Amino acid sequence: MRFLAGLGVGIFSGYLLGLVIPLQVFMIACLVLLALVILLFFLFHLGIRDFQEY
Repeated sequence: MRFLAGLGVGIFSGYLLGLVIPLQVFMIACLVLLALVILLFFLFHLGIRDFQEY
């Protein structure tokens, strides 16, 4: 339920931002944010795994 609410808010805010800034800029920003999130997730996951070995 929380995921659906977040998705709805994300789509709505994306639509509002799409009215203000060009779509290409928005897509590039989304890709950069997604890459950062994935990178942080992998670093955090590997860091936790390394930490458990000690």
